[in-house]
Amino acid sequence: MIQPTELEMMRDVLQRAIFSGTRRVQFTDRAIEYNSVDDMRKALADINTAIAKAAGPTPSSFSLAMHSRD
Repeated sequence: MIQPTELEMMRDVLQRAIFSGTRRVQFTDRAIEYNSVDDMRKALADINTAIAKAAGPTPSSFSLAMHSRD
């Protein structure tokens, strides 16, 4: 499995490529040329999902309200 830090690096590289209009991306061990920006966005969504899964479940939150009658 890819480590979260590597996924984050891949995300950053892919985001920079999308913003700059480049379809070719160089990762540490390989280069990928995407057919379209839409394909790049789909890959970015997959990476973000993998990062979220690697981080584990988000802790649930709750609010506690206290009322008093004086």
